[in-house]
Amino acid sequence: MDTKSIINNELTLALSTFFEQYSQEQQLRLRSTLIAELQRLRLELEKCESNDCFKALTHQFVGIARYLQLKNTVPMANSCDQEQLKHQLSDLLNAVMDYVNER
Repeated sequence: MDTKSIINNELTLALSTFFEQYSQEQQLRLRSTLIAELQRLRLELEKCESNDCFKALTHQFVGIARYLQLKNTVPMANSCDQEQLKHQLSDLLNAVMDYVNER
């Protein structure tokens, strides 16, 4: 199994553990909000031109990952570059969307 598959499996397991704490109705709202927020971050990252903007987006992403209890799954390096953050954001967004589609 390659590294990307391992990360995706770990993300799926972590998301499942997180969402299962909530009722079905709450899960639906949380997933919708999470997808919207991750898509917003992705769009802002594409338009980001300053270091301050990048730091703010990184801070927001790390906050979301911590809220989802993904600190052991998603690398939390505040020193990552824009491409790394873009990949981490895409991986998390794809994992959430895949999780939603599997339910």
